[in-house]
Amino acid sequence: MVLGFTRSIWLGTLAGGLYLLWFWRRWVIAAVPVVLLAALLVGPVRERAESLVRPHGERDSNEFRIVVWRTGLEMIRAHPWLGLGPEQVGPQLNKYVPADIARPLPPGYYGHLHNIYIHYAAERGIPTMLAMMWLMGKALWDFASTLWRKRPLGDARFVLHAAVAVILSLLVVGCFEYNLGDSEVLTMFLTTVCFGYLAKETVDAPPGDAAADA
Repeated sequence: MVLGFTRSIWLGTLAGGLYLLWFWRRWVIAAVPVVLLAALLVGPVRERAESLVRPHGERDSNEFRIVVWRTGLEMIRAHPWLGLGPEQVGPQLNKYVPADIARPLPPGYYGHLHNIYIHYAAERGIPTMLAMMWLMGKALWDFASTLWRKRPLGDARFVLHAAVAVILSLLVVGCFEYNLGDSEVLTMFLTTVCFGYLAKETVDAPPGDAAADA
């Protein structure tokens, strides 16, 4: 995570990590600011973290993200129900760039919208984006409610907490990247959700049931 210098992953890891710490040793959370401060003492890490709010010129500018987010909103306004269609955001992006944005555009990658919420609404329509959010929320509710109601132990508890942490991290990173568009992230996410539901099925199974003994 450090060598990759990907700022959004740092934020996602922080979100998921805080969740896990809360249910492990809550007092450890008090040490998190100290750890973050120590990390910021490392020159390259400090500069990269500062660029979240104070970009260092074009090298790590956030300007292109503002451009694609505003462009995505224009796409949504033009096609709110069905979107532009699969894989059409990148090819049609120039048609929807707001007129008040100066050309040439800031350096950056313009093949997607660097935000899963805006991208899915622009590509597939607002109903599809809301359906995706419902599915995420449903998985979170299923796992969290199982932990709260059944209070499982052992492997099931581990897997359910891990699934919640992964989903929370993905949702945070999704504010800044089209992370579900990467096959490795999508595969990890789907696998984690699958394991989460297997753990839930084991916890919910009556005593003596084959699923409970698995």
